Amino acid sequence: MARRHESLIPLSHEHHDALLLAWRLCTGDLSKREPELRARHVSAFLEHRLVNHLKLEEDLLFPAFRAVLGVEASLIDVLLSDHRELRAKAAPIKAGAHEQVDSFCVLLERHIRTEERQLLVVAENRMKPAEMGRQIKAQLR
Repeated sequence: MARRHESLIPLSHEHHDALLLAWRLCTGDLSKREPELRARHVSAFLEHRLVNHLKLEEDLLFPAFRAVLGVEASLIDVLLSDHRELRAKAAPIKAGAHEQVDSFCVLLERHIRTEERQLLVVAENRMKPAEMGRQIKAQLR
């Protein structure tokens, strides 16, 4: 596997943290805990980490990659749809629909794996490191 571009490493670390939470909630140490506790973990993660992460991807990363992806740019539309669905699933969990934690985690895991294994790989293959840095910095302005 190619080494991740330095500007994407923090994003990949956040992906790792989200995958760990999904694993803990679905099959790990939190999977057998009270539904309310599991829902609180999802709500806290959404509020403190995921909201900003999704916004960063939507405002910065996806626009920087869309132009260079060509036919694979439709992948961004799929990922944006996932973002809407994650937000839609999180709202009822926060409101007490504890039984939806597992479906939220399944979607979160699938979404992150798609970003890491498809979007970031294609973008890194299409963009030279200096170009990627310029594209991301341009989106920051």
